[in-house]
Amino acid sequence: MLRVLLVEDDLQLAKIVKKILISKGFSVVLQDDGILALEEIKKNPFEVYLIDINIPGINGLELVKYIRSLYGDEGFVVMITANIDEYYFEKAYVYGCDDYIKKPFHIKELEVRINHLLNKKEKIVFDEYEFKFDEDELFKNNKRINLRKKEKRLLHILLKNINKTVSSERIIEYVWEGEQKESYPLRQLVNEIRKKFDKHYIKTVVSIGYRFEFEN
Repeated sequence: MLRVLLVEDDLQLAKIVKKILISKGFSVVLQDDGILALEEIKKNPFEVYLIDINIPGINGLELVKYIRSLYGDEGFVVMITANIDEYYFEKAYVYGCDDYIKKPFHIKELEVRINHLLNKKEKIVFDEYEFKFDEDELFKNNKRINLRKKEKRLLHILLKNINKTVSSERIIEYVWEGEQKESYPLRQLVNEIRKKFDKHYIKTVVSIGYRFEFEN
């Protein structure tokens, strides 16, 4: 089930949006304050963020900056606002939002925009390879490459943040899902994944983490 963080201080509108999204199969967390929303963001990433720009505590633009600094390109951000000022419109995209919807809006419009974003990145193609995010499957020239569960999860988080460095701590948290171990064999796992490719796509960023590099 896809998780949505809805940050909106117009509670009448927020409750309507939440109810409809839940009816469409989404899991929705609602916050009407930027500081409370920040605490939710720190816990775990969401697949979709619906954020009003003008909210108490911390404004929506600052939340977007924090989401992108913490999770990179993981998750989609849609800004919701009645403000049509070009400054806010431009800043929203500079800070990393994926789409922008102006109030008042029809709920169907919001649903279409969310579905468009989700479908937009359901797979990624590089050279003769293709990775499908819905099932974490890797293909080369349309032939599936066998991957173990942790190999799939490692590729998922690296390819969701393609050309961006992902910290070792964040990778471990995602790949091992909280397993209690004295040590995590991340380096070994990365080396195993590298063997699946003909090129050296995965770069080591010393003392920080790893980055999957590909130039179109």
